[in-house]
Amino acid sequence: MRGSCLAVGLVLCACAGGAEWRRDAQLGGRALNHGRFAEAEPALLSALTRAEAFGPADERLAASLNALGDLRMAQGQPARAEPLYRRALAILEKSAGPDSRERAASFAYLAEACAASGKPEEAQKLMDRALALAEKGPALRRAEIAARLSDLAASARADGRDEDAAASYRRALAVTERAVGAEHRMTADRLTDLALFHHARGDFAEAEAYYKRALSIKERLLGPAHPEADAALNDLALFYEAQQRLGEAEELYKRSLAQLERAHGRDSPILAATLGRYAHLLRLRGDATRAAALEARARALSP
Repeated sequence: MRGSCLAVGLVLCACAGGAEWRRDAQLGGRALNHGRFAEAEPALLSALTRAEAFGPADERLAASLNALGDLRMAQGQPARAEPLYRRALAILEKSAGPDSRERAASFAYLAEACAASGKPEEAQKLMDRALALAEKGPALRRAEIAARLSDLAASARADGRDEDAAASYRRALAVTERAVGAEHRMTADRLTDLALFHHARGDFAEAEAYYKRALSIKERLLGPAHPEADAALNDLALFYEAQQRLGEAEELYKRSLAQLERAHGRDSPILAATLGRYAHLLRLRGDATRAAALEARARALSP
């Protein structure tokens, strides 16, 4: 969930109604970021109403429009998000500086809404604008915009436009690598996107290479027991399992379990999911006795 769309407004100086707007915006933003949409909606609507009083060109109004747009996107309502994002962008086009990070983000938000609303050509043009603006800003901002490009690729994939999706995924990876380097965790995320895409298409050799590279980066940067590194390890194990490479998958599940036990102890609930996946694999291999033992451990550790 995006958490940056309110940043511009939250740092502006207070004026009449500013404290109340800030309170509602922060409350709504926190609820949105935690997936509590029913709680987020009234707070964000209240923040928008308060922001209208600041004037039609106030950047806090743009921030509130973008936040409400984020909520509509999270609710699966891109048609309702699109006009909110358009209005926010129109404000920022007039009020923000030419190289504003908020403008770049706003182009990207609108691009996502257009893609989800079946407007791929406009979405791509908007994303091109976002990336062009982001090139003038901090490296991390460029990588964040590239993540939105990866979301566009997912929309293209869902629409059956696989070639467009592949091009966008590759571009997202290239932009991220230029921005933050080949060994950054955000680069690993874009590699995982490509791995999942090629896996779904049946391009198994390419998928495996991307899975392995993402895993290598996450383990090196974060440590093997970190949740992101363990997730990458399990992604590769599930890939092997789907290919009926059960021996290779089992070695990875063993590795995951051993790393988690060392980091958290044998009785940590964190082990439950890996125990369950490992047990499933053992059943596929016909080892019902060991599978049952792992399933019993998983049940005992589950909340």
